[in-house]
Amino acid sequence: MTTSALLGSLAVILYLSATLLVAMRIGYNQANTFHRRRILLATAAAVILHGLALGQAVIQPSHLLFSWGIGLSTIGWASALMLLAANLTKSIETLGLFVWPLAMVGVVAQHLAGSPHPLPIEYGAHILLAILAYSILGLATAQAVLYSIQERHFKRHRISQLLKALPPLTLMEKTLYQLLILGFTTLTFALLTGAFFVEDLFAQSLIHKTFFSITAWIIYALLLWGHFRRGWRGQKAAKATFLAFFLLVLSYLGSQFVLEILLNRL
Repeated sequence: MTTSALLGSLAVILYLSATLLVAMRIGYNQANTFHRRRILLATAAAVILHGLALGQAVIQPSHLLFSWGIGLSTIGWASALMLLAANLTKSIETLGLFVWPLAMVGVVAQHLAGSPHPLPIEYGAHILLAILAYSILGLATAQAVLYSIQERHFKRHRISQLLKALPPLTLMEKTLYQLLILGFTTLTFALLTGAFFVEDLFAQSLIHKTFFSITAWIIYALLLWGHFRRGWRGQKAAKATFLAFFLLVLSYLGSQFVLEILLNRL
């Protein structure tokens, strides 16, 4: 087993531990402070180990190594890192039920899926912004899932253990739109840098990625405009968030899977 694989395996164990701790806290309605501390410590250790494993797999002296598996792992790592940072000021570790399994899948995909290929370092700004955008908007989607469930149960006057573990509905909505604004802004810069660094965004090998990314950007723009100008919220906002992020998933994972696995072009 390589050092990168060993570090990744330890990260998976810690992500799984944090996920189980959140699930146990919700299921048994246990004390918040004690489990929150253990959850954040396990997550911090997992993020560090995951990051070290990624660094060994990606960073080379004159180029970067990249594959769709490494991309998924990077998105999972960035999402876990941002969730950890967000929990320094907000108690939203419940989102880890969505984020940490994604990070675990990413670690596995990094070592099993796709052969890495070299990538010029000058594309680093575009790649970093794109991954940050996917990660932030992935967090927003997870937040939208919980917000949707909470809002529906609130209207039906159903109080479950999950709802008791979540922040108030108004804070959930505020956090959702904060993530959407940050993610939309980052996605905008990612598309702009792509226009500068990528020679032909509408080449045959990139047309699917470009089309789905721009379509997702339009949906996010309409959602934010509708919220601030027309007061859109609730299930309408949640569904739009799901759709836009689904298109982003297709833009990256779908196109990379076709190119690397089905067409074997990379």
